[in-house]
Amino acid sequence: MKPLLESEPFSTVAPILKQAVTGLRAYNGTIMLLAAPSLIGALSIAPIEAALLDLGIPYRRRFKLESPSEGSWIHVVGPAQISGPSYTTEPPRLSLETALVDGLVSSSGASLRGPLTTVAQSHAIAQSLAPNGVRVRRLRPWLISGNWLNSALDTTYDPVFTALRDTLMDEGSINIVPMPEVSSIELSNTPWVEELALEAISSKWPELDNEGRARALSHLMRPALSRSTPSTARMEELGWHRVVGRNWDSDLASETLRAARLWKEAPAIEASHTLVDSLISTGRVQSG
Repeated sequence: MKPLLESEPFSTVAPILKQAVTGLRAYNGTIMLLAAPSLIGALSIAPIEAALLDLGIPYRRRFKLESPSEGSWIHVVGPAQISGPSYTTEPPRLSLETALVDGLVSSSGASLRGPLTTVAQSHAIAQSLAPNGVRVRRLRPWLISGNWLNSALDTTYDPVFTALRDTLMDEGSINIVPMPEVSSIELSNTPWVEELALEAISSKWPELDNEGRARALSHLMRPALSRSTPSTARMEELGWHRVVGRNWDSDLASETLRAARLWKEAPAIEASHTLVDSLISTGRVQSG
C-alpha cells in the first residue's frame, strides 16, 4: 500500500502526524481513544484501534466529547472544526480536526482544495503505525468514507475524495463499478431508482455491450436530473463509480447507509461501539 503520508493531500499535515506516530509508538502506557458518539467519530476511531490491536499496544476506547486531563490520548474532534491536527508530547496527545488541503492539480495548474477528514487522517496514522497489519489492511476501503459523508460532494467536486479513491484503486484495495454490478445494494439514497428496474438491468448486464450498458444506466439515472439533490458529482458516484472493496458483495455507499442505520436502532454510544467492533472484526458493517 502506498504510504498515505507521502501523498499530496497529506503534505501539510504529514509532519504533525509523523511526529505523533513516533511518540505513540514509543509510549509505554495505555492510549485513550476518544470521539463523539457519531458515525464520523466511530469511523475515525476504528482504523487507529485496528493498528493498536495489530501492534499489541494497550488502549482504551471512549465515546465522549471532552478530552481527559491525564495520560496519552488521541481525540477526534467534530467535523465542524477545520483547523487540522495538533500534537503535544510527554505524554503524546493528538487532536484530529478536518483540514482543508490541496487534493489535485487542475489542467490549468491550479490547486484544487477539499476536506481532509479525521477519517482519512486516522487511516494515515493507522497505516504508519502498522503498515502490514491485517486489521488495518481490511479497513483500507473505508479511507474515503469521511469524504463520502462530507457535504463537499453535495456542493461541488471534491478533489481529495477523487485523489484518495484513485490511490485505493491503483493499489488494488478497491474496484470501481457501475450500480448494476453491485450484488448487495442499498437504494435509500437513490429514491428515483426502482428496485425492479435495477434488477432487470442487472440480470441483462452481462449480455450488454458497452453502448447498451451506457444506455441502460443513463435511463436508470435520468430521473435524478430533475431533482435538486443529489449533486452531479454525487450522482455520478452513485450511478457509475460505486466503490467496492476486495471480496465485498456490497459498496461503500451502501455500507455507510447500513452503518448510519445503527444510530436509529440503538443509543448513540451503543451504536458507536457496535460499528467499531464490527469494522475491526470483519471490515464490514454488522448486518441487523
